[in-house]
Amino acid sequence: MTDQFPTAEIIRYLLRFKWLLLGFCAATTVGVYLYSLTMPQYFKSSINCVPPASDEAGIGGALAGISSTLKDIGLSKIGGKSGDNYEFITLMFSRTIRDSMIKKFDLINEYDMRDEVMDDVRSEFDDNLEVNFHAEGNYEISIWSQNPQKSVTMCNSFVGYANEIANRIQRMEAEKSVKYMERRVGMMDSILQNIADSLDYFSRKYRLFSPLDQAKASAEALADIKSEMLKQEMVLGLLKQNYGTDDPQVRTTEGLVNQLRFQYNKAQTQPGFAGNFALTDAAGVGAAYMRLYTEYEAYSKLKAFMLPSLEQARLDMNKTSPALLVVDTPEPAQKRDRPKRMLLAAGSGFGIGVLAILILLVVRGWRIMMSRGSREP
Repeated sequence: MTDQFPTAEIIRYLLRFKWLLLGFCAATTVGVYLYSLTMPQYFKSSINCVPPASDEAGIGGALAGISSTLKDIGLSKIGGKSGDNYEFITLMFSRTIRDSMIKKFDLINEYDMRDEVMDDVRSEFDDNLEVNFHAEGNYEISIWSQNPQKSVTMCNSFVGYANEIANRIQRMEAEKSVKYMERRVGMMDSILQNIADSLDYFSRKYRLFSPLDQAKASAEALADIKSEMLKQEMVLGLLKQNYGTDDPQVRTTEGLVNQLRFQYNKAQTQPGFAGNFALTDAAGVGAAYMRLYTEYEAYSKLKAFMLPSLEQARLDMNKTSPALLVVDTPEPAQKRDRPKRMLLAAGSGFGIGVLAILILLVVRGWRIMMSRGSREP
């Protein structure tokens, strides 16, 4: 039969030391409470902020809408719930902001950490800073300080530093984009100039300026010549049939037909009819011209596509709009928030009571084990 756990015996054993346990708990509770009276008091202030709405109605939204593809190489809109590169809350815990706050508000002396390393001071500042990002999209920033008014000033300064860093990062990203796009636009300007020179060469050498229109006009003119030639050939055949080959009218008509044939062949084989090139070479000349013209149109459209992106990047490079807008300004606390004296005292008293019980149980178990060992033969 398995021995049952001696619950009742243990309770009776502990009740023998109830006054000792209660004395320890009471002494610890009073001692911790008295000690908490010597601890510095901290007051809490909170500021509520939201990221600005994107400017879809202004020039920024118009430019950004056109250049969204190219702008993918830069930062996403700072301050949103989530970004493609980082969360805005990352900036709030940057070393730059913490060091600026510590230096501006002399927190080393406030925390009484003059002989401590800077990492410990930053850790203490983190303990007195709380940043909550809510599902609604707002940031609630809370800071504790020994001076109620100072905590209010610290909240405002903290948001100011966060906006400064956000603007600096945005300008850095915009500068990179501007340099890249300016280099690309410069390359396209050079290419467009070379293509324009080639098109000008074609225009001057071949008198070619609009291949489609010129081809249509030359085809219509050539068709008119051939139609007239065919008509006169038909008339010539009728005249020969009726009057013979020696008739003066037949000779005149035959001369006209020969002249039309000469003009028709000349239009096809010699330059000058549709341009400074023969119609038999029109396909090659026109294809070369259209290839250059197509490249010119393509690069012109690409440049037109990039220019709004370049202007947007230049706008971002000089923009100083805040990344966080204050909704609820901080107010001085009416009462201290730390230390919570009663909670500290009660927790310490409870903890020392549990520790004392464990010590008593260990002592009892040790005695039982030793007594059993001494009875064994």
